[in-house]
Amino acid sequence: MAVAKARLLEPLTKGRLTVKSEALVIGGGMAGMTVALNLADQGFPVHLVEKGKELGGNLRLIRRLLHGADPQQRLAQTVQQVMSHPRIHVYLESMLAGVDGSVGNFRSTITRNGARSHVAHGVAILATGASEYRPTEYLYGKHPRVLTQRELEEWIATDNPELHELESVVMIQCVGSRDETRPYCSRVCCSQAVKNAIALKQVCSDIAVHVLYRDIRTYGLLEQYYSDARSLGVRFIRYEEQRKPQVTAT
Repeated sequence: MAVAKARLLEPLTKGRLTVKSEALVIGGGMAGMTVALNLADQGFPVHLVEKGKELGGNLRLIRRLLHGADPQQRLAQTVQQVMSHPRIHVYLESMLAGVDGSVGNFRSTITRNGARSHVAHGVAILATGASEYRPTEYLYGKHPRVLTQRELEEWIATDNPELHELESVVMIQCVGSRDETRPYCSRVCCSQAVKNAIALKQVCSDIAVHVLYRDIRTYGLLEQYYSDARSLGVRFIRYEEQRKPQVTAT
């Protein structure tokens, strides 16, 4: 039977496939803009789709980097490069409504305020980013002084008057992660806590800052900032998963 089957075999032949040289990038954050610029600088037309009113994504909410630099300056430069690039077509307040076609030859439908436009492209890149976890525990949303790290960063950046009324700040790590629902480490929480702890101490050295953690994971060269926080008086206190912190309002 094998010999009989072999008699019917035909040799493989190489085929050619025409590929559209244009790219579609979904998401206008820093990742999406960087991809768009890299492709456009290589000579490829790019369609960049962003659902918001402006480019920037989550980086618009980051006011300070761990080493003290201002990310908004870099963001403004990148946005200007994207908006002025002759090979990048930006779609703001737009959504991807549908995709047809096959490998190398796609046709996508983009909607904006009810209007539809069609884009032919050979590759699609998803850079849709992420959203901050909003806790359901520890009185978040129920007490005005229970904040996420991003909200605390905004307080610090805008010099919120309430900051100067604080005597003590407690940060709880691994909220909503490293459990049965989300059994992974986000890799950013510890460095964000260290960044804000240092910033609080710089605002007012008398503020007592405590970081309750399971494992401190300031990856790579960020370990130095953990040491800097400790030298400023930030106290790091470890807790076990089975004995999580409890928060009550007084």
